Amino acid sequence: MKTVGMPAEMIDKVILRGSVVSIIRNPVTGTHKGISMAHARGEVLVDPLLKLMPSVDENYRGTHTIEEVLDLIGMPEPVPGNVEYLIDGKEFFTDINAEVRRAQKQIDTRVFIFDNDDIAMDFADLLKKKSKDVKCRVLLDEMGSIAAWWVAPETKGKKPPLRESSIVDYLKDGSRVKVRKSLNPWLVADHSKLIVIDGKMAYLGGMNIGREYRYEWHDMMVKVTGPAVTALSNDFNRAWNLQGGWGDWALPFHKKLKYRKQVREGEIGIRILKTAAGNRDIEKAMLAAIRMSRKRVYLQNSYFTSDALQRELMAARERGVDVRLVLPEDNDSALLKAGNQAAAKQLVESGARVYMYQPFSHIKAIVVDDWACVGSANFDALSLKINEELNISFSDKAAVNRLVRDLFLKDFRASKLLRKRDVKDWDNLVMESIADQL
Repeated sequence: MKTVGMPAEMIDKVILRGSVVSIIRNPVTGTHKGISMAHARGEVLVDPLLKLMPSVDENYRGTHTIEEVLDLIGMPEPVPGNVEYLIDGKEFFTDINAEVRRAQKQIDTRVFIFDNDDIAMDFADLLKKKSKDVKCRVLLDEMGSIAAWWVAPETKGKKPPLRESSIVDYLKDGSRVKVRKSLNPWLVADHSKLIVIDGKMAYLGGMNIGREYRYEWHDMMVKVTGPAVTALSNDFNRAWNLQGGWGDWALPFHKKLKYRKQVREGEIGIRILKTAAGNRDIEKAMLAAIRMSRKRVYLQNSYFTSDALQRELMAARERGVDVRLVLPEDNDSALLKAGNQAAAKQLVESGARVYMYQPFSHIKAIVVDDWACVGSANFDALSLKINEELNISFSDKAAVNRLVRDLFLKDFRASKLLRKRDVKDWDNLVMESIADQL
């Protein structure tokens, strides 16, 4: 039943009705997404001929910092804040549930997937209860959520209590929770994850609302405090307004909340990086940082198909940089697993250390020397060039070393280190070419 129903619902709600509504409601931003998506697809096809930034002179690398280069290439200015890492579902859901219960004014939730399983229902119940006293808004991606609603949890014996797409109705039923769906013109998704509570704390990273994130997958969220939360609230408000009844027509009236921009003692500078139509800040920042690397580049991601990123890692390894990559041994996509294997083969043969993590890792993180970038973006074309994504980056040495200690070093020890003999048959040009477009 589900294998028949899902395509029908996807075609009806996402491709047909969603596209018509987008043309009327978002004529400017929707068209911009289409043009940007077409340009990105072309870029992937001719990727070997493209360079996003000239090579870095050795003297420049030795006398300048990553942050100075990011300023030079026009990345967003750092804003003040602090970060705390919540690794795996127990830490994140325990923390977020407690903060939701304590919320006094407002809870804003923006996710790619708000599932229909028991964990999603538990979180929905929290929001419904809180909506009696505080303002609660939920923005979910329609395409991502519909796809998830039709897939049963991996946990044996667990079935979604709700039928099909009823989580939206469930959130609204008997509550004051306001729900909007991000439409998908040109099949472009809002893959961002962002939860803001009372304007005082924000959560971002790889986790959506569902059972796999609480119990089944290895994943991470970052808890942000300080003025950076207000900047993130502005991003939520813009996304929320674009999916409202007036869409693009309301943008001239959108007001940004003001916040302090000077970093004080005890705070770190946080850059808010995005992928969106005409915006490749996440990709540009990562490539620039790797070009500046002198000591180490540690990465962990579930989907690695970026040829540009792979080339920079191989060039860094040639310079003697310690390059290490953690990939999931299993994958929820056979095609993207083939893409991961193709990248792993070339990196291992270049001298990089590649680790296979078990069970599935959904973490998206990179450390370059004393710089880190974490968030929702995968290392593939969809996340780096097409979909809407939200990451943060920072160069605070203590914060970066905590990430290395609490995530990377533990996962290196827990993973299988690949040898050249392990990857000798990991090349499939057809599968790799297709995966590069994802």
